[in-house]
Amino acid sequence: MRVRNLFVVAAFALLALPGAAQTGAAGKWSASVDTPQGPFALVFEFLVDAAGKLTGSLQNEFIGSIPIKDGVIKGNELSFKLTIDGGPNGAMNISYTGTVKGDDLELKSKFEGAPPGGGPAEQSLVAHRAK
Repeated sequence: MRVRNLFVVAAFALLALPGAAQTGAAGKWSASVDTPQGPFALVFEFLVDAAGKLTGSLQNEFIGSIPIKDGVIKGNELSFKLTIDGGPNGAMNISYTGTVKGDDLELKSKFEGAPPGGGPAEQSLVAHRAK
């Protein structure tokens, strides 16, 4: 009987592993990007469903909350897009790819088209899981 109970517990643990890996990105992540005007604080909030769909938002005190589009997570790898209303210059589209490493999230962003203010088209940053 004891061996059977141990087998059942082990089977449930194995079934839970794929979902646990995919939800590693879920929650709030804080990051900062250096700009010519000084640091620009960002908060990413991710939700992950059982199928690996990543949703959520990016928040900042200047730009408000922007929903994540086309989000996908596979294991510890994720990708998503943001569209920021650029006012008179039109919308800015930014693609992100990243890797969750414990409480750190290594991200690379890439502007589609020319970035505002002549900044870099691609940038790396590290977000930290909010406690």
